[in-house]
Amino acid sequence: MAKKRKAGRPAWSPTPVVRRMVRNAAATGMSHEKIAIALGVHRHTLEKHCADDLAGGALKRQMEFRDALARAGLGGNVSALKQLLTMNPTLAAPAVEPEKPDKVGKKAQANLDAATAPAGTDWGDLIGGNVTPLRKPA
Repeated sequence: MAKKRKAGRPAWSPTPVVRRMVRNAAATGMSHEKIAIALGVHRHTLEKHCADDLAGGALKRQMEFRDALARAGLGGNVSALKQLLTMNPTLAAPAVEPEKPDKVGKKAQANLDAATAPAGTDWGDLIGGNVTPLRKPA
C-alpha cells in the first residue's frame, strides 16, 4: 500500500546558506519582496522563517561590512577609506532631561491666583493692588 502524502508543496525550510544570503541581501538594502522572489518563496513565508535574518541579522551584517571596510582602510586601502568617509555617521548625544519648573503647591498657587484675579476685569479698578490673601502663606 502506498504511503499517503499531503497535497501541495512541501514546507519550505531555509538552509544556513540561504539564511546567509538573506542577511547579505537585507543588509545591502534589498526589499523583502525582491529577496522572496529571488528565493522562489512568498514574502510572508520568507518573513515567517527568516525574521531574525531580515531584521537583526541584517544590522549585524552591516556592522560586519563596516568593520571590514575600517580594517581595510586602516591597512592602507584608499578605496575603503573613501567609502568610509562617505558614510556620514550620526552621533547620538546623551539624552538631556528637560528642566522641571519649580513646583508650587496648591495653596501657594491659590494665593498667587487670588492676588492677580482682578487684573483685566471690571473689578480690577475697584479692588486695586493692595489686596492680601485671607490665608498667610506657610
